[in-house]
Amino acid sequence: MRVRSPGRPWPKCARRWGSIGLKPLLLIFLDGVGLGDEAAYNPWFVADTPLLRALIGGPLTASLRPITSAALVVRQLDAGLGYPGLPQSATGQTTLLTGVNAAAVMSGHYGPWPGPTLKGLLEAGTLFSSVVAAGGRSLLANVFPPGYYQALKSGHRVNVPVYAAQAAGLALQDLAAYRAGRAISADLSGRHLHGLDASLPVLQPEAAGQRLAEIASRHTFTFFDFWLSDTAGHRWPLDQAVALVALLDSFLAGVVGALDGVTLLVTSDHGNLEDKRVRTHTANPVPLLALGPEAGAFAEAASLLDVYGAAMSSLGL
Repeated sequence: MRVRSPGRPWPKCARRWGSIGLKPLLLIFLDGVGLGDEAAYNPWFVADTPLLRALIGGPLTASLRPITSAALVVRQLDAGLGYPGLPQSATGQTTLLTGVNAAAVMSGHYGPWPGPTLKGLLEAGTLFSSVVAAGGRSLLANVFPPGYYQALKSGHRVNVPVYAAQAAGLALQDLAAYRAGRAISADLSGRHLHGLDASLPVLQPEAAGQRLAEIASRHTFTFFDFWLSDTAGHRWPLDQAVALVALLDSFLAGVVGALDGVTLLVTSDHGNLEDKRVRTHTANPVPLLALGPEAGAFAEAASLLDVYGAAMSSLGL
């Protein structure tokens, strides 16, 4: 236990983020977003994305060029992990959160849900648990409605972020947390939650982004799982995917405009949404965008394997 002298307050960073010396990181995980070059089938070419275009100089496509500055890093990441075939969620996400080549452990790509082997990797250590062990505060910022908890009791399989958060001893955020402003809905607006309980707020995308920035200001490591991008890649028609991309850009604009002293990391695990000709994942590279005071930690990232170490460095671990 840390002890301080009577009458001496903790430094502001310690009160906000949980431990002296740690530096806050917000990771917005975009499930299934790769970098494609087929304009006719890629919603990123045509969607209204003023924030991303201003930051990276164009749409989020295969023409993405590296950017390295003190406060902004943009990269293309290899999602293949050294194995043939289409990357999958469980191995890609486990790699991002642990720094271990999960495909090598599984002798190939595996997903969507983590099995016993990948769960063992997540139990051994992740960004969530590393921050907690260092005295910081970790949070999976997604809200989970009552039906999700009922499904868990019935043996419903969980994805990598949920398993990693629970393995680190973190509680999932419920409707009470959402009502209090401590969580974000997977659809960003909260319309689905409002349908369950009309007293719950419906947010504009910018307001949802501002809420996430405020949540991140109170934690050392905050993870938001935007899994609708993968769902849209698998199932939605192109016009709906375009609308989702525009919504996401507005959300990110709200985040960026409200962040204060927190480094933002946006990345993905595999391609999917960028090629609406197919309903499967793709072998395309995925984007990495880092913005904020510790963005430079990601300057050398070239693959999914590099994200964990860079994130640890940005956190001051």
